[in-house]
Amino acid sequence: MSLLVRKVVLASGSPYRAQILRDVGVDFAVIVSDVDESLHPMGEPVAYARALATRKAQAVAQKVGVGKLVIAADTICAIDHDIIGKPEDEDDAKRMIARSCDSGLQRVITGVCVVDTNTGDQFTLDETSLVEMAPANEDKIAEYVASGEPMGKCGALCIESGQSFVKSWKGSYANIMGLPIEQLLPLLFRLDV
Repeated sequence: MSLLVRKVVLASGSPYRAQILRDVGVDFAVIVSDVDESLHPMGEPVAYARALATRKAQAVAQKVGVGKLVIAADTICAIDHDIIGKPEDEDDAKRMIARSCDSGLQRVITGVCVVDTNTGDQFTLDETSLVEMAPANEDKIAEYVASGEPMGKCGALCIESGQSFVKSWKGSYANIMGLPIEQLLPLLFRLDV
């Protein structure tokens, strides 16, 4: 039995986001947004993540009927005010990981947008977690990149498989995985009536 009465649509193909929703008992369908992320100009990191999540949610909300809650999210990493996106290739992944480890600290920011297809109302939120990075040499980075794990991940790191690059983290672990469920779930409960 689902935790929510209303139908939920996850506008993401992320297995991590799907697992987080499953773990808290939310039944959902998946419709991946076709929003081209490369066309969105990068700006201030939190505003960027929220804006891209909103574009994804709006795109999927137009495809589904009434009665749905459409959830979209965008997770980015930021060092200072620079957005570190997903790597384009292995060399880019190596560069991203080296920069993160050299900086010592990065922010993992997730913007979330929920669209209520009954009313067209949009609700946005964001969460920031801090990740303290451990030093890493080129061989260790190259070995990790060769595993394929960094591809498609913001900052070229997967928190589960990249633990050796992480000293510690503060904030929401679910946010680091891509969906700040601690903020999202109360919003879904409120909209479920």
